[in-house]
Amino acid sequence: MLACVWAASAAGSADLPSYRIFLTDGTALVSFGEFARANGKVVFTVPIGSPSSPDALRIVTLPDNFVDWERTNRYTDAVRLQWYASTRGERDYTVLTAAVARALGDMAFVTDPGAKLGIGAEIRRQLIEWPSSHLGYRASDVRELTAIVEEAISDIRVGSGQRAFDLSLVAILEPPAERLLPEPTLMDGIDLASAIAQMTAARRERTSLQRSILSVLDRRKPSLPKSWYSSTRRALTWSLEREAKLDRQYAEIATRALGSATKYAARGDVASLDHLTADVRREDDRLGRQRPENVETLLASLAARTQTARAVRLAIDRWEYRTSAYATYRRRIDASLDRFGGVVDDIAAVRALSGIEPARLSKTDKRISAIEVGLLPLGPPAELRPAHDMLVSATRLMREAVRLQRRAALSGEMPVAQNASAAAAGGLLLLEIARTRIDEFFRRPVLP
Repeated sequence: MLACVWAASAAGSADLPSYRIFLTDGTALVSFGEFARANGKVVFTVPIGSPSSPDALRIVTLPDNFVDWERTNRYTDAVRLQWYASTRGERDYTVLTAAVARALGDMAFVTDPGAKLGIGAEIRRQLIEWPSSHLGYRASDVRELTAIVEEAISDIRVGSGQRAFDLSLVAILEPPAERLLPEPTLMDGIDLASAIAQMTAARRERTSLQRSILSVLDRRKPSLPKSWYSSTRRALTWSLEREAKLDRQYAEIATRALGSATKYAARGDVASLDHLTADVRREDDRLGRQRPENVETLLASLAARTQTARAVRLAIDRWEYRTSAYATYRRRIDASLDRFGGVVDDIAAVRALSGIEPARLSKTDKRISAIEVGLLPLGPPAELRPAHDMLVSATRLMREAVRLQRRAALSGEMPVAQNASAAAAGGLLLLEIARTRIDEFFRRPVLP
């Protein structure tokens, strides 16, 4: 609950101490208000200018292993005590002393020894608990009040004839002994903010903080030493220009790498992608690893393209293997498929019931039989066995269509002609499906 009071008071109390974060090297950073620690980070607000009345505020994040937490926590407790003492400490202490006075009065006027002791025990409990819940504020005074109450309790016990009694000793929390540091001047505040900007690894936090410092510098220029202002501004400007240059360099690396990676992935060139990834890492090392988040994102993109390249490479290897291992079947099945071209139009005529000359029908029947005879001894790959069987079935349906067409021509029966048409349609459909599957089996992979 006290944290709410301290946070609310931070902006309006010019003469109260600032929170500090002590680094392991002894540097004391200033935090406007309390900081937060989570997930290996410490997050705090940097005041730019005098901490008591900053010109600007910026939130930054640092790794928590930079921080001397033992000293930082001690100092935080000391600052909290100072805030509490300056806001509501004395009021709360007045309430406590009034409660003690009231309890002692009640103990004096109550006649029942048990009731007296009950009142004394309750106020003693409040006194013992009070320092730990009030940051040790006026702990020595609370200790004296506790001694007075315990003396009164002892007198009551003696007066009531009790010879054996015990008051358990409880250590009262002492206030933090950490010495508070003097508040930074305007120049000190700017120097500290500049130092923090160099510590944070997040580019946006760093550049935002540096731009704010530049703005405060220019606004406060009349009140700052000329040489210090010039050197500080020059250093900040150089740092921001360097950040902009690094942005351009990393953007160029990403553009080049992603452009090349797309081409390599399309070709299934895994080796080139591996070399490209190594090149990106070397470029990052050369630039001092200044953009870890950008590089991490870029490497993830390259890894995704490498996975794509591996899939493409596998598809190409598979195609090349098929082309080599089944070259004989490919050559013979292509010849058989070409021979279908001489009969398709005639079978289509049967399907359409558009009529066909008897002599031509006989010739078509012989061609289909020859195609079937040529297909039967071929040994297709296991994956093409269903498609190959479809081709054989297609020839048989086509022969059936021819037979039924002859019968229809002799009998003039339309149902027979319609059956011939259905057989022709089935044969043509199976031919198309089988041709498509065989083409797909031997087709070179389409690159993404």
